[in-house]
Amino acid sequence: IGDIHGFADDLIQLLEKLGYQLNQEGYYSHPKRKVIFLGDFIDRGDQQKAVLNIVMKMVDNHSALAIMGNHEFNALSYHTKHPVTNKPLRSHNDNHTHQHQAFLDAYQDNKTELKRVLDWFKQLPLFLELDELRVIHACWHQETMDSIQSVLTAEHGLDDDFLVHANDQAHPFYDAIETLLKGMEVCLPDGQRFKDSYGHSRNKIRIKWWEETAKTYQETAIVPRSERATIPNTALTAEQQPIGYKSNEKPVFFGHYWFNGQPCIQKSNVACLDYSVAKQGKLVAYRWNHGDKELSNQQFIF
Repeated sequence: IGDIHGFADDLIQLLEKLGYQLNQEGYYSHPKRKVIFLGDFIDRGDQQKAVLNIVMKMVDNHSALAIMGNHEFNALSYHTKHPVTNKPLRSHNDNHTHQHQAFLDAYQDNKTELKRVLDWFKQLPLFLELDELRVIHACWHQETMDSIQSVLTAEHGLDDDFLVHANDQAHPFYDAIETLLKGMEVCLPDGQRFKDSYGHSRNKIRIKWWEETAKTYQETAIVPRSERATIPNTALTAEQQPIGYKSNEKPVFFGHYWFNGQPCIQKSNVACLDYSVAKQGKLVAYRWNHGDKELSNQQFIF
């Protein structure tokens, strides 16, 4: 299930459509299946506590698995102070606070509950490597995951030292989190710029990291449809070309990218499940079956 962003009513409708029922113990379960949540449970919607109440109970009772999204990482950084400077790891500027306001409104008056939720975020894995599939919030990049594996907790979660380093732009862990939880970027040539979905002018584009054949900036860019024509159709440098995701690799699922329209697979073994529920889009699931090596557009449910 893709990014939920505080929309509990949509989550309940989707779970029930998938055949999950609220049991006597107070959490949603299915007799034969298990959910994998792709992160970004919080911010934007006005049902922050309701979403986390559902998700946390399901995970804690083994009815679901979950990974960390960039919004959970940002929340930890916003509410954690540097051990030396005593300043928040993520600054409380107007932009960061605005992005996080729905969560603040839900939890800032109950410090005990806030700590419980943040502690739960901290133990979320950055990725899942399962027997037959892979899960990451934004970008499966094996080299990056290998580079930080030794410093993560046993279940790929974060400790305090990692969190501090991952907010230091001079430290390699910063780039690692940017890649895994936010996606790979390249700079546009000659200082060219485009407007993102918030209207901000940017000179870096998120790229379709899974593509093996994209050769130009326009082919690889993940940008609003209205902005695609503004992206130059000139060749990427060799260093900028996407890493690609081989067709013989396990299926990989991710969220993060605010897709819209009819859900569809990116490749036979690659699927994004974020279809912008927080922007009047869809909350999307993919029903994966044991043994499926190739993905199908028929398996999306929303």
